[in-house]
Amino acid sequence: MGSVFVGVDAHRKGWIAMVLDPSGFVGANTFARFADLVDHLSVAEVVAVDIPIWIGTHHPRPADIAARKLVGRRRSSVFLTPPLPVLQAPDYSTARKTAREQFGIGVSAQAYALAPKILEVDEVAKRDTRIIEIHPEASFTAMAGKEIRFPKTTWNGLKTRQRLLRKHKISIPDDLADAGAAKPDDVLDAAAAAWTARRYAQGTANSLPPDGRSSDPSVIWY
Repeated sequence: MGSVFVGVDAHRKGWIAMVLDPSGFVGANTFARFADLVDHLSVAEVVAVDIPIWIGTHHPRPADIAARKLVGRRRSSVFLTPPLPVLQAPDYSTARKTAREQFGIGVSAQAYALAPKILEVDEVAKRDTRIIEIHPEASFTAMAGKEIRFPKTTWNGLKTRQRLLRKHKISIPDDLADAGAAKPDDVLDAAAAAWTARRYAQGTANSLPPDGRSSDPSVIWY
């Protein structure tokens, strides 16, 4: 097999992986565990995942602030990643207390609910340099060259993103077999992540923060 690039998004039963080669779509798979996904797709040059990685104690992360600025009207889709001690809290009540007492911030139930996924990926990313962080709305904004008007959960938003993917040589089949059980927006996000993985491997991806440098090691690629 030649060069392949993988985009990953979380879905209700685990993870969905979209696989590209330089010419376009190769396949899609789902996995219960992120580590299994990475092991199964060991031939991939880059694995781009829509989840925060390299979490530290900075809040807000410069990458999150830069991503919010880039996507403009879609800024609410970029949540501010809680610091690591908050994510490691055993329950939401403790997470709220830790966030307030140690960092002087609040933490939403939605953000804390992602903690298991974030910690799962972060553990694998520490030992696999192929794994990079992306945000799909940043990727779609780059594809369009402007802000995206409609949310991905709307009909107009879904069709806009499908058109953008096709414009960039990513045509997703109507039937994705088992992977097709994932929600449409999860499929779109995994495809956007794969687009960024391919750009990263080819040296054409951009970073958030723009210079790829800050006191926080987290970087979002698009």
